[in-house]
Amino acid sequence: MNEPLSNMLLHLRFLSELLLGILPFFLPLAKRKHLWLRLILSLCCLCAMSLISLPFGAELFFYFLGAAGMVWLCCAVTPQDALYCVACGYAWQHFCYALREAVRLAAGIPDTVVMAPGWSAVSIAVILVSTVPAYFLFARQMAEKKQYNMDTHHSLASTITVLIIVWIFSIAASTAFEAGMERLYIVCNLYDMFCCFFLLWIQVSQIRRSRLERQLTFQQVLRDRQREQYELTRENIDLINRKCHDLKHQMAALRTIVPEAQRKAYLDEVERSIHIYDSTLETGNEVLDTILTEKSLYCDTHQINMTCVADGSGLAFMDSMDIYAIFGNALDNAIRAVLRLDDPQKRVIAVSVWTKNGLALFQFENYFEGELSFDDGLPRTTKGSEDYHGYGMKSIRETAKKYGGQMTLHTENNLFLLRVSVPVPM
Repeated sequence: MNEPLSNMLLHLRFLSELLLGILPFFLPLAKRKHLWLRLILSLCCLCAMSLISLPFGAELFFYFLGAAGMVWLCCAVTPQDALYCVACGYAWQHFCYALREAVRLAAGIPDTVVMAPGWSAVSIAVILVSTVPAYFLFARQMAEKKQYNMDTHHSLASTITVLIIVWIFSIAASTAFEAGMERLYIVCNLYDMFCCFFLLWIQVSQIRRSRLERQLTFQQVLRDRQREQYELTRENIDLINRKCHDLKHQMAALRTIVPEAQRKAYLDEVERSIHIYDSTLETGNEVLDTILTEKSLYCDTHQINMTCVADGSGLAFMDSMDIYAIFGNALDNAIRAVLRLDDPQKRVIAVSVWTKNGLALFQFENYFEGELSFDDGLPRTTKGSEDYHGYGMKSIRETAKKYGGQMTLHTENNLFLLRVSVPVPM
């Protein structure tokens, strides 16, 4: 067999092993539409890459990026999650490779067998069987709601760590093998196995800790919301008591008032009084109903006109805390802004929620006073107002990024417009 063909077959075998190593970490992720077509196109591109001859280090990096592109193209995840998926898969592939080499030498199988087609089949079979324990030990525990939810820092750190481990131990093992030091070669492979396995186990531990921290944060947020809800409920009860007292006197007056003009005026007042009972909103999403109803009641008691056109039936893929974060922060900012307005006609907040072309779209509009300038895409106040500055907007932006979406802001003629778009998994 000539050398170019031999090299191409070695590249294809490595590529096959890498993809099988990625498989258990690929399975838990949300998939895009037309998955099989995307998968076939990606595999064709990766196979074409095997025809390109590159130095060893560049070759690893080249395949790594190609595999990450395949994961991103096939799965409804962020580029960070795609990189993280491939980093974990690469670590598992290298673990299986080191294990196979250590067993081969311990069993006395000569290295000439490695080039045989039968050995390639054995290698692929071994890593294919290892997919099951990798899925249950690592991938299934790391994924949450069909995503890994990795930020850029974490995904890049994991990627660089895996590449460094693979590169260093591959060089050390190759040096020991070429020098004829079989025992050192076995030790290098065993240590390589330990590092790759330990790295994946650490990832599971870190994700568990991060998940626990988010749960604790969510519980704290819920406690804070419960306190706010208690204060709101107390205000609403006081309002209802006053309205009921007023209604009782107005109904008594209606029995005695004869002039039609006065009767009509009292009826209009009664109608306005019972408007408070019509503040409950039904959007098709329970969490969205809760936050919008809460804010609507607050607006009613503080003379703010809040209009809402919302279809929340397509938001089931979003975490409850994330919905609360986006709508709670956006509406709190808007409420604080309009409360400062002297003109009651401008104390208006408009909320819209709809789904279009595979995107969940949220829009918030309100008037504001003062001038706003932007810093890093977020408003930076210049005249006294701090409504659109700080953690609220950052929280909305980071929550949108978590789902591969974005937040945009626009101001014109003292009208503030906030839009959030989030891709809906297919």
